[in-house]
Amino acid sequence: MARPVDRIILVYNGDSGLVALLLDVAKKAAGREECALCELAYSPIGKRRRWVACERRLGLPVEELHRDRIPREWELSRAELPCILGRAGDERPVVLVNRAEIIACHGSIDELERRLLAALAAPAATVQP
Repeated sequence: MARPVDRIILVYNGDSGLVALLLDVAKKAAGREECALCELAYSPIGKRRRWVACERRLGLPVEELHRDRIPREWELSRAELPCILGRAGDERPVVLVNRAEIIACHGSIDELERRLLAALAAPAATVQP
């Protein structure tokens, strides 16, 4: 039986940790962001207010994950990152918004929200146990 997505996972195309964070801040400040999802969600000084408002409107918990923390059993390759996943319980997540769709938002949080809401409303936004 399919279960509806109960949380969203933002998967960034960057590593976790203090050194990675400092490098990321420097890249943002220099206008050389390498992760389209990071660019949408974060400014050089923290999470963007418009993204925080979007998260609230989604009505689901939003988790964040860096590429070096992706469980192997999810079988996500670096070429697929960044992406936004939906997960139900402990089931394997499904891709809600893929890399190409995030890039196609061209930095627009409104466009990303539209795509994410459409994906959540689609029948594919369920996870098969």
